[in-house]
Amino acid sequence: MSNKHGSKWIRPEKRLAIYSRDGFACAYCADEESLSLDHLHPRELGGSHDAENLITSCVTCNSARRDLPLQEWFAMLRDRGGDTRRLGKKIRALTSKPIDIDEGKRLLAARRGK
Repeated sequence: MSNKHGSKWIRPEKRLAIYSRDGFACAYCADEESLSLDHLHPRELGGSHDAENLITSCVTCNSARRDLPLQEWFAMLRDRGGDTRRLGKKIRALTSKPIDIDEGKRLLAARRGK
């Protein structure tokens, strides 16, 4: 479950806490395979690694978005028939929820067999 940047930029328990917050599915297409994290405000444009700026994304959607600002990505999705109004509400709802680091630690321990 790493992305093109590897996983050293984020602690594993924080990554899992964000996946848990987002229901272990891509926020864009709902895929549950090959998950990564996407910066809503891209790092290349000054975005942070804060949980409020991170959303669960499948590798396909994350790669398709690249480092586009969210407004440009939404314009591309609208051109393809996507409902970005609904998607925007979903993203705001997900990122407004606090992450549960303790849940991330439990998930990490379970994956490690502890």
